[in-house]
Amino acid sequence: MTLTRRAFLTASTTLGVATLAGATVGCASPTTASPGRLTLWYSKDGLSETVLAEAVRRFPADRLNLTPIGDGLKHRLLAAMSGGAYLPDLTMMGDDIASYFPDADQFVDLNTVGAGALKGQYLPWKWDSGTTSDGHMIGFPIDIGPSALYYRHDLFAQAGFPSEPDEVAAAVPTWDDYFRFGQELLRALPGRYLLPDTKMVFTYSMAQQPVKYFDRQNHYLADQDHVRQAWDRALRAFNLRLTAGYGGAQDQGQSVDRHAAWNAGKELSFVNACWITGELKQSAPGTAGSWRVCRSPGGAGNQGGSYLAITRYCPRPQEAFAVVSWLLSPENQPRAYLDAGLFPSSPAAFRDPRLLEPEPFFGGQATMAVFARSASEVKPAYFSPWDITISDTYTDELTNVEVAGKDPAQAWADAQTKVTRLLRHQGVI
Repeated sequence: MTLTRRAFLTASTTLGVATLAGATVGCASPTTASPGRLTLWYSKDGLSETVLAEAVRRFPADRLNLTPIGDGLKHRLLAAMSGGAYLPDLTMMGDDIASYFPDADQFVDLNTVGAGALKGQYLPWKWDSGTTSDGHMIGFPIDIGPSALYYRHDLFAQAGFPSEPDEVAAAVPTWDDYFRFGQELLRALPGRYLLPDTKMVFTYSMAQQPVKYFDRQNHYLADQDHVRQAWDRALRAFNLRLTAGYGGAQDQGQSVDRHAAWNAGKELSFVNACWITGELKQSAPGTAGSWRVCRSPGGAGNQGGSYLAITRYCPRPQEAFAVVSWLLSPENQPRAYLDAGLFPSSPAAFRDPRLLEPEPFFGGQATMAVFARSASEVKPAYFSPWDITISDTYTDELTNVEVAGKDPAQAWADAQTKVTRLLRHQGVI
């Protein structure tokens, strides 16, 4: 992310952001990707195709131009912005939306086209996460990624341990309780593991915190206690031999081993966001009925989610916002969940009967209730443009400990050095 951002800034300097600001804006402007139409760029599976198809019929006067993009949407967007040509009118953004905050003036402030009137329909923490510290709202909420503890109900029961969701949640209210529970469980079920890797422990420990790495004025908080606590917790899980030692099992390249472990019953549990459900169902269909979810140890957290933004070069921002607000309305969000697995950012959708049906893969449990509670209890936190890179720095060093045997003290010191060097290079400190 940082390299992409740096490339964007370099290109902007070369080509001149002033040229962008002075570009002719109108229905026939070459600045937009499809003059005379409203062009929407979105990631594959990032929006409901069913809802999009209806939008094309619903807004014929706007002549929507839907452009699904595979990997690399952000790179393509930044390239178009730096070049000042073929820009979309509307674009999807990921959970790294804060990386766009320094260039918020390149996007319409959604407050100016009526977004404020809809604020009460969405989760406050999600709504605020698309807004800069000075109040410029660039991202309208699409979906979120509330977390839960996924676990093998059948294997827990086989070992004589609590196995129903409420029972398991009561047994592991904190991470320390979870680790103790795991040690006992592994004694009863040898040859398995409780968690895939240290990265997961660190990531979801941080997701539960009301403070990350910066305050809302973008002042770096240095090595705060909660960061060190997440680090030490991840190392403790490893030292207790509760992790598989994959070292980044959530990353591409490790998925084959992990999917095999799911199918073989080696992975007893994991903490993750709701979006992993689709991968679990697809990769381990033979385990249908064996899984359950409950409240995460340590409490609610969120990991992931996306937004829709309107670029400043859109000639018809009010009409574009009408499309955005309809696509992502509370009424359409249940359809997006059923169609594409996009977890609603509007609490009204949590009560939709279609989303509360028993799920055979989870043994008849309606998982919406668990994830909805997590979503409602997420602690608001400020995300800076550098958060993802900083988090990756810490988890990379944890992987060095877990996989390569690096000294933990040296890994921590190296993580601190790398973060400081990054922020100095960016001119933040």
